[in-house]
Amino acid sequence: MSTGRRPDAAASEGGPRAGRGRSPGKAGATRSRGPRIAVAVGLWAALLPLASGRALAEYRLGTGDIVEVAIFGMADYRRRVTVNIDGTVSLPFLGEAKAAGLSLADLRKAVTTGLEASGTVRNPDVTVELVEHRPFYISGDVARPGAQPYRPGMTVRHAVAVAGGYDALRFRAENPLLAAPEMQSQYDSHWVEFVRRKARVLSLQAEIDEGDTVDLAVLRQAPVDPRVIDQIASLETRDLVTRAANFRKERQAIQALVAQTKTSVAGLERSLRESQATVEQQVQSIERTAGNAARGLSPTYRLEEERRAVALLKGQQTDATSRLAQARRELAELERRLDRTVDEHRSALLQNLQATVVEMERERAQVRSAGERLLYTGALKAQLRGTGRAPDIVIHRKGADGTVRLAVEEGTEIQPDDVIEVVIRPDQLVVGARAGALADAAR
Repeated sequence: MSTGRRPDAAASEGGPRAGRGRSPGKAGATRSRGPRIAVAVGLWAALLPLASGRALAEYRLGTGDIVEVAIFGMADYRRRVTVNIDGTVSLPFLGEAKAAGLSLADLRKAVTTGLEASGTVRNPDVTVELVEHRPFYISGDVARPGAQPYRPGMTVRHAVAVAGGYDALRFRAENPLLAAPEMQSQYDSHWVEFVRRKARVLSLQAEIDEGDTVDLAVLRQAPVDPRVIDQIASLETRDLVTRAANFRKERQAIQALVAQTKTSVAGLERSLRESQATVEQQVQSIERTAGNAARGLSPTYRLEEERRAVALLKGQQTDATSRLAQARRELAELERRLDRTVDEHRSALLQNLQATVVEMERERAQVRSAGERLLYTGALKAQLRGTGRAPDIVIHRKGADGTVRLAVEEGTEIQPDDVIEVVIRPDQLVVGARAGALADAAR
């Protein structure tokens, strides 16, 4: 316990006794070091507020801060304590003392006042030193997100450096250096398949419109080797010509049968009309012969012959009528067959077009997916463009009125307990192998 008297003062009061048992040399050395120590202590005491006051004047303690509390002259009273979750620190003679929200000077005054009020120590010379700040937190597109130790004067740039730098691949599950070639191959393959599907869609649409030519110039907009595009276009055009020619031949064959059957029907109809006229004439002749036979002007056998001739003509007429009906049925069947062939061909084209469009859209989605995977994989330890925009950085900071959201830059100073959120957009990355230029090519 301090008595209020300085040890050096007591020694000076008993001058002869102070030198008892000491050699003159040692006493002189002690006296010569005394002024230098006093000057050093004075300078330290004078400069300490200037050095730490500016940095910590506005700093308020919070949960997680580690402070060291000591009393000059009491070696046993030196405690390194952490501000608890309830904002207090545990100190001898005082128990739980509030620390959260106080500056170091406020905490020193509170400890001094508490010790004096308890009567444990008279006129205590209390020192409070901030040993370790509470951490800050960083998340998003950095290599090592999480809690990081705070140092006075740190900026967002320092925080990102401590967290390992920018990295857009925090969710990767495999080595991007090994996956990049395979993803590039998948990306190119999906593009080729997309071009092939697109060519088939255009050719099917042209075939539905009953054309045998198609304009495939739009395929050249795809990021595929022009030679591959030319080959796909050439093969698709030839296939269209072949399909159109085959259908044309099939339709023309049925049309020829229809025309032939129509000719047969017309011939049978004409023959039937002529046979009908002949029968009518023969009937009239029979009537005349019967009248002559009744008057005795014509023999009876002549009448019988004419009757047999009429019966023969009627039989031929019946046969012609039957053959005409059969020909008409065949004509109707051929016409239905022609219509059915055209309709089935068109229906097949529409179904094929629908399936091809679905496959093309599936390939379009695959192209986009492969492009995005390639974009992020190619951004290994992503570098920001030197002339491009910086990443989106937001600090969530606790204040007296709650947590506030601050949009900041890399040079902004941070505080303990800040939560820094870093977001890198795909267009801010430097990537390889055409991924950046072709990110939207499949749209």
